[in-house]
Amino acid sequence: MSHKMDTERFKIRYVESKIDTPVLWESHCHAQFEMIGVTEGDVSIMIEGKQYRLTENQATVIPPLCYHTITANKRGSYRRVTVLFDPSAVPEPLRVYFAESADIAVFYPTQLASLRTICQHSDAIFYQPFAEALMVQNFYEYIEARQKSTETEADAFLQRSIAYIEGHLSEKILLDDLAKLTSRSKSSFCHLFEEKMKISPKQYILQKKLALANKLIRDGVPATVAAMRVGYENYSNFYRVYKRQFQKSPSR
Repeated sequence: MSHKMDTERFKIRYVESKIDTPVLWESHCHAQFEMIGVTEGDVSIMIEGKQYRLTENQATVIPPLCYHTITANKRGSYRRVTVLFDPSAVPEPLRVYFAESADIAVFYPTQLASLRTICQHSDAIFYQPFAEALMVQNFYEYIEARQKSTETEADAFLQRSIAYIEGHLSEKILLDDLAKLTSRSKSSFCHLFEEKMKISPKQYILQKKLALANKLIRDGVPATVAAMRVGYENYSNFYRVYKRQFQKSPSR
């Protein structure tokens, strides 16, 4: 079961589900910030090679263009709130804290239950200003948590691979180069990367490129230019994979 509320600045979703076995739920990368909050359940989130855990009434904020996977850790009922928003949705005095490269933090948002409640309300338009105010409070609580957070455990193999990919999104990225970078054979690199990230390196690179292209287009860059900036010399190839990923053409 799911409920949603879209305001001018936020796309808020509340989802209830029940699982019988631990399962990989989602694996994706997008051009916006995403706040994920758990009101019931126990999930692990792998964000660009770093592992985080969210249990009841905990949340985190994932920056744009960060590939992440979400795994349910146990059987039972799961309830969660997710919110997508652009950097412009963050009040100007707070944006510098979201732009910093500090580690992602897990925090306890005091307004998570309220967001869930208004998502379920039939009179969504009436509650839109309230929902936006609640999100601003969540922003402050997230910033405070980041200032207190400590370094989470990182995987050196993944961090090296991800850093290389991040720095070469405008080029054609070869698996042979990634294998050489990590002192492994091509097959060994691909197997280890997929085992850890739950996605093949080829698909990971594709999602990162398309998410960046999507962000550029949302920022007003022409689709043909965005295609070139993520390493596509042939626009028709870019058009085809972009439409398959987002279910709409780049121009839309």
